Amino acid sequence: MALFHVLAAAYAAATAAFVAKPLPTLKTARPSLRAAPAMVETLLKPDAKLPTHPAFRKGTLKNGLEYVILPNASPAGRFEAHLEVFAGSADEREDQQGIAHLVEHVAYMGSRKRERLFGTGSQTNAYTDFHHTVFYACCPLEAPLPEGALNQLLLGRGGAMLPRALDALCEVLQAQFLPARVEKERAAVLSEMSMVNTIEYRVECQILRTLHAENALARRFPIGLEEQIKAWSVDDVVKFHSEHYRPDNALLYVVGDVKADDVELAIRTAFDGVPKATSPNPVPPCLKAQSRHFPPIVHEWSGGRFDQTSAVPLDGERILEMTDDQKNEYLLPLDVPAVPHPSTGVPVRAHVFQHELLQQFSFHLFAKRPVERITTLAEHRAVTTKRIVLSALQVRLNVLARAEPLFSFVEFQHLDSAREACAVCSLDMNGDAARWEEAVAAAVKETRRMGQFGLTQSELERFGAALVTDSEQLAAMGDQLAHGEQLTHLMETVACEHTFMDPATAHEATVLAVQSLQLDEVNAVARDLMAHVVDFGAPDAARPSAMIACSPAFLADGTPVKIDSEQLLAVAAKAATEPIEPEPELIIPAALMEREDVAKMLPEKVVPRTFAEVAGDEEAKAAAALGVRAQRLANGARIMVKGLPHEAQRGALRLTMAGGREGEAALKSALGSAAVGARTLQEGGAFDPWSREQVELFCVDRLIMVEVTCSEEKITVDFGFPTPPPRSGGCSGVEAALQLVHKILYPGAFLWEPDAFRRAQIGHEQQTETSLRSMEGAAQEKLLEDLLGRDERFLSLGKADADALKLEDVEQCMMAQLDPANVEISVVGDFDAAECERLAVAYVGAVPRPTDVEPLTDRDPSSTNAKLPASPGEPRRVHVPDSDPRAVAYVMGAAPNRLGVLADGRTLVERLLGTSDLSKAPERWRHPLFAAVALSLVQEVANRRLFSVVRERKQLTYDANFRFSEHERIKGGWYLVSVTASPANAEKALDACRETLQALGGSSPPTADNLEAARRVLVNRHLAELTSNKYWCEQLTGCGMDAIPQKTLMGLRDYPRLAEQVTVKDLQVILKALDTSDDKIHTCIGTSGTADSAAAAPPVVESHDAVMINPLMGGRGR
Repeated sequence: MALFHVLAAAYAAATAAFVAKPLPTLKTARPSLRAAPAMVETLLKPDAKLPTHPAFRKGTLKNGLEYVILPNASPAGRFEAHLEVFAGSADEREDQQGIAHLVEHVAYMGSRKRERLFGTGSQTNAYTDFHHTVFYACCPLEAPLPEGALNQLLLGRGGAMLPRALDALCEVLQAQFLPARVEKERAAVLSEMSMVNTIEYRVECQILRTLHAENALARRFPIGLEEQIKAWSVDDVVKFHSEHYRPDNALLYVVGDVKADDVELAIRTAFDGVPKATSPNPVPPCLKAQSRHFPPIVHEWSGGRFDQTSAVPLDGERILEMTDDQKNEYLLPLDVPAVPHPSTGVPVRAHVFQHELLQQFSFHLFAKRPVERITTLAEHRAVTTKRIVLSALQVRLNVLARAEPLFSFVEFQHLDSAREACAVCSLDMNGDAARWEEAVAAAVKETRRMGQFGLTQSELERFGAALVTDSEQLAAMGDQLAHGEQLTHLMETVACEHTFMDPATAHEATVLAVQSLQLDEVNAVARDLMAHVVDFGAPDAARPSAMIACSPAFLADGTPVKIDSEQLLAVAAKAATEPIEPEPELIIPAALMEREDVAKMLPEKVVPRTFAEVAGDEEAKAAAALGVRAQRLANGARIMVKGLPHEAQRGALRLTMAGGREGEAALKSALGSAAVGARTLQEGGAFDPWSREQVELFCVDRLIMVEVTCSEEKITVDFGFPTPPPRSGGCSGVEAALQLVHKILYPGAFLWEPDAFRRAQIGHEQQTETSLRSMEGAAQEKLLEDLLGRDERFLSLGKADADALKLEDVEQCMMAQLDPANVEISVVGDFDAAECERLAVAYVGAVPRPTDVEPLTDRDPSSTNAKLPASPGEPRRVHVPDSDPRAVAYVMGAAPNRLGVLADGRTLVERLLGTSDLSKAPERWRHPLFAAVALSLVQEVANRRLFSVVRERKQLTYDANFRFSEHERIKGGWYLVSVTASPANAEKALDACRETLQALGGSSPPTADNLEAARRVLVNRHLAELTSNKYWCEQLTGCGMDAIPQKTLMGLRDYPRLAEQVTVKDLQVILKALDTSDDKIHTCIGTSGTADSAAAAPPVVESHDAVMINPLMGGRGR
């Protein structure tokens, strides 16, 4: 049985309480979140130094290894240890391009001590960047004992994990470079090179090459050069390791549920034995002198006191003294020549990159400045001012993007970047290539407006208050931020040599900064930030560091896109001189509706029923155990509310509508109306009587984020918000989110605007075209078509079908799916659950049903219809024209859906038993969530096996991946194995994946050790995520839908227990039941390359005009 049939709330009592209770005020809504008085006193002193986090501990071992320790409470019982080695691709010589990455692979994959972390619920990995290489381990404090005395004796995996993790990281500094391992990782790196070489990666490389044309970052991408990677000897690799992997060139971070003294002792025990380097480690005369975390480069600066210089700032006013020869060692000849400004002749580094795989135009305008340390209150105040300016400008840009279908994305930001050794100020925009001149001009003019005229007084107050609210939430969370989030912030803060404060003190500093700001000084900062735009081209003004456009070579209709660097510069220069007006003041609503008006909409009172009467005793017990309050309202809407304190002062709400692409056919709507309709909902936002801009600023005041997605079986609207009211007054974040839900659901309240619809069409078509030109998208589309035929639920929308849609088509389809009886609402967060439930009942219960038609959520779901391969054993071939050769291979077959329901309507358990009578089945098999848990374990086991065989043993790929489809309502699904390889190895990699999968179901089944390792990963991930509002909303999704009887609160409660109960035999039986024989699987090899490489490849498939937006795994927009 599903969670609900019918439940009516006691509306009379709810209505009375709803109207009577006043809106909360700032005094009643906020707890005190203040730093210690001594710290506040420190902050108030002139030139006050910011106090360091009291739990932050830093030290250095005798061999030179530095370490940083930060105790942190969440998630409990776990820690993360990251070893940062200051050796990245920028440290490579001309003949070493890619060697830092190869050393990372060998040191990481060759570690025997790292293997001791397997099966303990730990995750380990490593990565290489311009400025460093990082190795990390995320582990439980205590390792679980394997099942059985023999396994405990053989594996010995119980006990404290911190010493084990530190030993594994220490081994990186003393890595063994066995020839076999070097060759294995050389093959993996070459495969990875092919995998990452997507058009998105090439665009990023073009941007960085233009931005950093004067230094090594433009020439030292971490992936390296293929011919060099193939040529190095083992000695070459060892030499780089010996030179850079030394304790005085590394920093160890440990963050987690730990005691600093214990960690310090463990660090000494693990690392004291590493010998001190015999030679000194001098600081080179470059930006490494500012911070050793930076890459060894220098920059040509844009704006500020160092404008048009290559100075290296040190602390205070000091500058590193450098000779011309030393500067010239780091300043390299420009790869991108400067173009003279059309009016003044001032040289500007402008570049245009065009490629046939690109479908959207993008524009990027940069200014590079030195990273400025944040160690005093005055410096914190300066960065706070910049954040207010950037927030205000971003909202203006968002409003601009919604006013004209010129942009799919536009952003202005100023970020410290340790990897680039500078603060990058950037204007970034994506848009329609056919109107690129208009888009560039509009973005430049709006940025100029902010720089020239600054903020309005109301903007200063609004965004200052929003910044304080944001810092207050962080203060409320304290050490409840996840270890990974804390560590990312900690590493960037330490790298830039900022003071790492505790959240409460940082909040006090932010309050003091915001309270002291005046409009004139804020606007002076705005002008300084945007000086390279406001005074663009003036002889004595700040010059942009770079300007780049990335454009399709042709429009969708074959028309060439005409653009070069001179044209690009001319358009930007013209926009920098056209007349502009200051931003007008705008009235922002304190609430979208009045409570009295909502109360009048509520239906007559009805007789309430208990939850047990509606859902059964077991579900009632599960709801109580989980702390979930659940109702089904008189209009049919399902509501679930859970208070969760882990994310202090934060909440999440998910509005789910059954249907999605499936609903188009079920509701007899136009093809594509749900896909484009969901995007129209995202692009719109006007609610009568409020304009789109007013609603957007209402959300900005409350820091509400909204995301709309459409999949094959549902549409979701996700809200994230602070729970207290904003400092400007008005309703709380919870109530504001529910007001938005009411307006979306209420017939006629949401305004379906033609311009939002047109932007949705354009954005959808651009995404489709981008995927159409990609090797992965083209191959997956054809493969899925082979398996399921022309099933429009899973195939993306062709341009002709999208263009044929009308606004009334999408409105009709969306409003039918927005029927209250078809929706489910989950609200989770740090709030009073009873109060939240009362608000939800009022706002959602006041929405009338537009029709008596049976909602999709109560209908029997449709099924997939898998077909057998036409030519078993012969892979489908797909080739996509490209400048670079790449290949990918896929194996696909029919499977149950994510909850274990087959296409014929039987459950996986019923198929295994051969009957629907489960009375004689093992108790665990009778649990409605058993199949879902078992399939998740199969997925983990299959991924580990593919890695071991295809990557490690056969050295055919960097990575291979196994996934089940994610839908839960539609009956039946599929599994997909994907593997990237070189074109020469693609068929071998495909065969290896197929054979590995078949062996799992036959000659080489999962072992107890395989299961135990998968179980630890699954359970630890689940338990860690239970502190997340978003995760709870995702897990509750579907629990109220009658058409998904396997999705229950009981299943959510029992998830860890079920994972522990699954046996090896269960996995073996399930794997045997999957369709993996040659006559039932579909295979495909996708290749890309030039006409010459295509000629050597197998025959090209027929042309295709529809490619999946987010192919195969999980539908669109995830």
